[in-house]
Amino acid sequence: MNFYPPPPIITAELYVRIPDEIRCRDRESEWRGGFSRLFQNIFLEGPVYTTSGDLYVVDVPYGRILRIDAEKKVTVEAEWDGEPNGLAVDSEGNIAIADYKQGILSLQPGSTTVTGLLKRKNLERFKGPNDLIYDSKGNLYFTDQGQTGMTDQTGRVYRLSPDGKLDTLLDNGISPNGLVLSPNERVLFVAMTRSNAVWRLPLHEDGTTSKVGLFFQSFGTAGPDGLAMDEEGNLFVCHPSLGSVFVVNPDGTPKARIVSGTNGINLTNCCFGGPEGQTLFITDSLEGNVQCVEWHCKGAVRIPRVKR
Repeated sequence: MNFYPPPPIITAELYVRIPDEIRCRDRESEWRGGFSRLFQNIFLEGPVYTTSGDLYVVDVPYGRILRIDAEKKVTVEAEWDGEPNGLAVDSEGNIAIADYKQGILSLQPGSTTVTGLLKRKNLERFKGPNDLIYDSKGNLYFTDQGQTGMTDQTGRVYRLSPDGKLDTLLDNGISPNGLVLSPNERVLFVAMTRSNAVWRLPLHEDGTTSKVGLFFQSFGTAGPDGLAMDEEGNLFVCHPSLGSVFVVNPDGTPKARIVSGTNGINLTNCCFGGPEGQTLFITDSLEGNVQCVEWHCKGAVRIPRVKR
């Protein structure tokens, strides 16, 4: 139950549309998103903004990373037999990729070749990684979503340490999707798409978690997807089926609702960037657009550097 009034509405604006010549109109893909709207030979996810002014996004069905430079020119940075969802950049400028088909992959600066970073847990294949994020110590957190949901509550959240140790933080997730750390890195928030919720995972000094709880609850045919956090601790929750990004105060109360500025409603993922670090970039996935909003403060995650 929510006794708070509806939050103010902010309308995003179009930042860039992926041009037709970049879309794979002459290629088939076995990937199917199950959308009622027209598939336009592209599906954008996983935005990451870098200090060079480049915005990287993935094209899920065609196994590609696209780079949008400061002049909004779009180029194909890498292409492989995969289904990438999330991107994250480590302290060395390497791009880590959560790939549904192949596990956790890596793209080194200046290279167009994607290599394996972590493809299995022991000998077991992952269910289907979705999103990932680095903390300030180099630990890589990632979700293993696969086809989990209300009837298969076995989605996982992992932490990969710099020395290669893999810990399972959670193994009863209901379709774990996007994830983000609080500004002090003491709490991990995870979107549980098929239960229309965001869970809150307190992180202890030894890396374990306990007393995991519900932080955000929504509704709709598809629940929360990508997450972001600003330096004040406000949580940004992308909700594709409702065409919105919900902004939630640190105490869980509603702060704002960002709505699509185009005909697209599949607002799947977001990240902070821009010259001042206060621009929220949002993937309008099914339309193949990136939208943006100018926010009043910076994002909590450092803007990474990718060497070229």
